[in-house]
Amino acid sequence: MSLVSDLKAAQRHDGLAVVQDFVTAAAKVSSMADLRALIETAVRQLDFDYFAIVHHVCFGRPAGEHVRLTNYPLEWVGYVRELPKLTDPVVRAAERMSSGFKWDQLGSLLTMTAAEAEYMRAAARHGICQGYTVPNHVPGETFGSCSFSVRDGAPFPEASISAAQALGSFAFEAARKLVKQRPGEIYLQPAPLSDRQRECLLFVARGKSDSVIADLLAIRPKTVNEHIEAAKRRYSVATRSQLLVRALFRSEICFSEVID
Repeated sequence: MSLVSDLKAAQRHDGLAVVQDFVTAAAKVSSMADLRALIETAVRQLDFDYFAIVHHVCFGRPAGEHVRLTNYPLEWVGYVRELPKLTDPVVRAAERMSSGFKWDQLGSLLTMTAAEAEYMRAAARHGICQGYTVPNHVPGETFGSCSFSVRDGAPFPEASISAAQALGSFAFEAARKLVKQRPGEIYLQPAPLSDRQRECLLFVARGKSDSVIADLLAIRPKTVNEHIEAAKRRYSVATRSQLLVRALFRSEICFSEVID
């Protein structure tokens, strides 16, 4: 092998350099088309073939404020669009994980439904068999992930896993920022809960009644209800259950606080 070939091989497998080059270039892009080209270049340099950077919503829904950037084969994208609901086990696993995982680990991460197992078989029929997914969670926003995969029959680039983890985080954030810059986007967040609203909501999450919460906080039950109703108005929801879900989703209250 020539010195030039050796150098090219070293550059191709220097994953951290690939990621750094991507970060530098991505800071200058102003369109999804340019970002897509940058991601595809980095993905190829890491010896993957495909990528998908998505918020976890069905393809049939309008993109709107959601990231949906991929170079998957059009036949596969068309297949997914026709599905009545999201049945991707990779998506479900990503919502349970804090770091990346290989798709061959799915069996240890969750018990797949029949629909999810068929989804993975369909992906294999379209030539998408092995992959690595990086979860992307931003409090108050729809969960997302960045997946990298190889063509059917291609070796999985084990040496690129750490670089893929980093690229997945940076690429998702770059796409998310571009989406948020669109005119008319709807990334408006509700006002934070007041300290007293948050206290009352935490006790509700722990199963306490208004009268018990009132005793604990030395206020009237009617006042407890007023705090909860005010919190519901901030989140534009109708029920306490919806309020709890939204507050947990935005990390206004944390699961650890509720369990404790």
